[in-house]
Amino acid sequence: MRATLALSVLLPLNAWALPPAKAQKAVSAAKELVGTTYQLGGRLRGAEGIDCQGVVFYAAERIASCGWKSFSVNPTESVRFKELGEGVPGLFPVTTEELDPSLLQPGDVIMLLAPVENPVEPSMVTLGGERLWVWHVGLAIGDGKWINADPFTAEVIEGDLLQYLKDHEYPAIAVTRMERGPKPHRCRHNALMGAKRATVTVRDVDPKP
Repeated sequence: MRATLALSVLLPLNAWALPPAKAQKAVSAAKELVGTTYQLGGRLRGAEGIDCQGVVFYAAERIASCGWKSFSVNPTESVRFKELGEGVPGLFPVTTEELDPSLLQPGDVIMLLAPVENPVEPSMVTLGGERLWVWHVGLAIGDGKWINADPFTAEVIEGDLLQYLKDHEYPAIAVTRMERGPKPHRCRHNALMGAKRATVTVRDVDPKP
């Protein structure tokens, strides 16, 4: 099936991956969360758990100058502002059957697509004439693996991406890649997720998208 983009934000074919030091820091941060309880909307406040977006935001704020509250909750808005990078050719979007996991780089943001309407935001792409919405996200960590807060197991897990897609019947994914790091369209002051005292230093003006 052929996928058609609803948002044109593709990187050039020679797109750079996240710098190795930042990629490793993001992956290490995500791995800290493995085993954490899944909770929809969770952001590790007190005894609270974490959801799939929370995992991505947790990793992103450790390599950014902005806190997790700076990032858009709606994936389509995040893509529009290129907050977590730009779409990667061959991976934005790609069907599960056509996915080559070796194209993924550590630190890539993976959005899982399904033909179930999300009433609060527009669909990301159409696939074979069928519209698809983002219903789950996670972070690539290398070797075809990813980390996500999984509602099926009720915890943050590390595992094989392609197998997950097949097990849960997601027909496609869309991947964004951060060339230099996260770039939220506005910076906000807030404590680091999961930290009691640590705060992030941010600029007083909003960075340009």
